[in-house]
Amino acid sequence: MRFAASVGFAALLAGAWAFAADEPAGKAVFDHHCAVCHAPGPGHPGTERLAQTRGADRAVLERRTDLDPDSIRMVVRKGLVEMPPWRPVEIDDAALAQLVQYLTRGGRRN
Repeated sequence: MRFAASVGFAALLAGAWAFAADEPAGKAVFDHHCAVCHAPGPGHPGTERLAQTRGADRAVLERRTDLDPDSIRMVVRKGLVEMPPWRPVEIDDAALAQLVQYLTRGGRRN
């Protein structure tokens, strides 16, 4: 019984790993650090604020095609209006590079 449970658990982990490996690295960074404010839909203050200031078509960061890598890095590190800055101990430079690649479509399939 234990062997069957162990094999089943190992298969579950392998499937989860394969699914995670299929996503761009920057997606995980976005989901962990950014989505709480910038995911689509109501209840996400960053998305709502961008809809007010930039328009609904530019509100959802993951759907935009006009984001500039330098602007993303600057806003993440220095903050902007209500968005606080993120220090390198919170989002390190490697994770920030993955996020930039993801949001500028370098790390996404579309």
